Amino acid sequence: MEIGEIYDVVFSTGRYEIEYENCVKCIKKTPKSYRVEREDGTTRLVGQDSILELKKLSKFT
Repeated sequence: MEIGEIYDVVFSTGRYEIEYENCVKCIKKTPKSYRVEREDGTTRLVGQDSILELKKLSKFT
């Protein structure tokens, strides 16, 4: 993930749990995780090793 870019992310949160975050912007990158911001302004921490699918979106969609 690149800081300032918008993504759709699919990641695992537990052994059998998968979560989806659509149209989130990467705002911080650490060695093991990313901090993403949702459209409503809330943030979420996503571990780098838990990402199953990552799709970069155009800023104009």
